[in-house]
Amino acid sequence: MKFYKNVILIFTLFSLISCGEKSSISSIVNNSKNEITLKVKIDNDAINKIRKEYLEKGLSFNEENPKDYEIKIEPSESYLFDATMHTEPDFYDIKEIEIYSGDTLILKCRKDQIHKLFSDASNPGNLIIN
Repeated sequence: MKFYKNVILIFTLFSLISCGEKSSISSIVNNSKNEITLKVKIDNDAINKIRKEYLEKGLSFNEENPKDYEIKIEPSESYLFDATMHTEPDFYDIKEIEIYSGDTLILKCRKDQIHKLFSDASNPGNLIIN
């Protein structure tokens, strides 16, 4: 019986410690009445640089480069853009994002501006489109 109590105690302590890990989530929230389109352009130069560093260290890295992509976000929905554990998101692989409502460009943001966009003090981690 004492063995089981110790196992439960260790499991409980481990659970409490692991819950304190820092996680960062960046999402795009569509609070408008219209569907929005997110277009993401990938920075293949940055990906190739990271790939080279990984290979020099003897680590493996996926050989395929990701492709630019487009996501449609319905009204009152959100899209998880990036999530990390233990660090702040750096968006190293993103070259540019564009957000459209219909044919109208709402936002165009380069790599150097993306981090500021998701670190708004009033709602950190969320980009809210109204």
